[in-house]
Amino acid sequence: MQLKILIATTLMATAGQAIAAGPTTTGASAAPGNRVVGIWSNASQVGPCGQPATTTGYNTVIFQAGGTLVDNPRAPAGTPTQRSIGLGVWSYNRATGQYSQRVQFDWFLNGAYDGYQVVWRDFLLSNDGDVASGDVTTTRYNADGSVRAELCGSAVSNRI
Repeated sequence: MQLKILIATTLMATAGQAIAAGPTTTGASAAPGNRVVGIWSNASQVGPCGQPATTTGYNTVIFQAGGTLVDNPRAPAGTPTQRSIGLGVWSYNRATGQYSQRVQFDWFLNGAYDGYQVVWRDFLLSNDGDVASGDVTTTRYNADGSVRAELCGSAVSNRI
């Protein structure tokens, strides 16, 4: 009887450890690209392409296993111009070690839809995996779909 209890206890403990570390519970495999998975504080500087950056933006980005991301703006609530959260995708290039992301969000002006914006970013992670930096390009569209602005710049993110 004691042997059955010992075997059952050992099997349960072993199964629990295997489940706790597996992709089914963490969502992230040990693939190199998943180093980016986590929450990041981001600061970007953009301006008209080919000119110095004129605008700084701050946001928090959650990179999720499987290649999706959520981008949350950090701006004062109640301002006349507001943007929605951004939803997007990311990918990893094993050959270059570079990540790419595409995120899209909506703009509102005094509560009315005022268009959307698409942001493309290519970046590299630092050796310790706690800093991401790279180039940004973005296009803002009016509500009718016409281009309002095309901007270029850079962004640096720090893992939270």
